[in-house]
Amino acid sequence: MIGEFEVPGIQRIGTLEARHLVEVPVPGLEGSYHQDLGSAAVAIVIEGTLAGDDARDGFLQSVRDSFNAGEPLDFVADIVTATSVEKVFAADLDAAEVAGSSDTFRYRMVLTQYVEPPPTGPGTDLGFGDLTDLGADLQAEAGSLFDALQVPDLLGSIPEITDPTPPLSGIMDGAKSALDGLSSVSSAVTDLFGGG
Repeated sequence: MIGEFEVPGIQRIGTLEARHLVEVPVPGLEGSYHQDLGSAAVAIVIEGTLAGDDARDGFLQSVRDSFNAGEPLDFVADIVTATSVEKVFAADLDAAEVAGSSDTFRYRMVLTQYVEPPPTGPGTDLGFGDLTDLGADLQAEAGSLFDALQVPDLLGSIPEITDPTPPLSGIMDGAKSALDGLSSVSSAVTDLFGGG
């Protein structure tokens, strides 16, 4: 049974179960180390045949409704007795008509185990402890970092920037008086060398 639908004409049903193993090669080790990341979802393969247009149309309507809904469906079969499969998704559907055969319609369905997602939301413990105040804690930490990074406070008092020329005016007066004395030297040099 898939949901409320009893699958007709089943000739073969089987399961595929696997584990996610990551191969980790280690230099100097004969073979490789494998890390087990848990089991994959159980896949259930159903193959069958039907004869007649009414059987085919009823089957396709029911299966396609389940397939297109994309919702997990209850699943009951003897083959999954020793597994934890209770709900499935209709993952694949292959259908074909065969000419010259008493069973004119053949199908193959692949169902995939539905696993309930872990709970989420405020107060959910995912192995990290209570996360209800995480947002407030992060905001307080960000505020303290922002306060610590106030650049003007780090520089201390900044002097007022004003006109820098008044201290230079006394120096300029001294340079002007020194240059004024050069004009008399210049005329003496000109007289000495006979310039005109």
